Amino acid sequence: MKIIFYTLHFIWRLWFAFLGFFGLVIFFPLLWVLLLNKKWYPAFHSVCRKWSTFLLFFSGFYVEVEFEEELDSSKPYLICPNHVSYLDIPVIFSIIPTVFVFVGKKSLSKLPIFGWVYKKTMILVDRASKRSSYQAYKHASERISQGVGITIFPEGGIPEHDVKLQRFKNGAFRMAIEQNVDLVPVTFIDNKRCMPSDRLQGKPGKLKVFVHKPIKAGTYTTETIHEFKDFVFKTINDKLTYYESRR
Repeated sequence: MKIIFYTLHFIWRLWFAFLGFFGLVIFFPLLWVLLLNKKWYPAFHSVCRKWSTFLLFFSGFYVEVEFEEELDSSKPYLICPNHVSYLDIPVIFSIIPTVFVFVGKKSLSKLPIFGWVYKKTMILVDRASKRSSYQAYKHASERISQGVGITIFPEGGIPEHDVKLQRFKNGAFRMAIEQNVDLVPVTFIDNKRCMPSDRLQGKPGKLKVFVHKPIKAGTYTTETIHEFKDFVFKTINDKLTYYESRR
């Protein structure tokens, strides 16, 4: 039975990966055109949002999202979710009504096809390089001035399976303060359970997401950045604990 179980999971994961790659290849000419001009990025983002919705649906997922407060679709935010699964990026695309770019690892830009799109659309950062971090902040400032929000995973990567929430890095909070934008914590409740990143488990089904109330720009300063970070950590951790207690 275990062999059958793992085989089915492998096939399902392969199907998810195929859909993602298939969409990238099919839409690549359109994406290439839309990336010729930064002013066309909202159209590119719209394509990504539609494709993410399609990918999740045909992989057997449906997203149930609860907003603590409605977001202004014309306003740039700094989106700050916990990072638990390969589902996180398509889920964020499918639920957040504003236009945004991700801050991501520079190493992923080396992947074929995906790497080209990734490099053209994301803010790349090598966390070991101070120069790279400076360039990332500069790029973020430019995007925000154009009305484009930023999404950063404050954990810096997907933690080990038995870690509920990894310690946050300062980057997201420093950027929110310096760029004077509202920060929106987001809690993924089911992404890890439905598709863990480090093991052949999970299943299709509901993906519950809670979008917390935006933390207004100016609430915290560089002197209180640790309070800011701790508050967001507690906000997401408490929500995860609440839903865990109901299972």
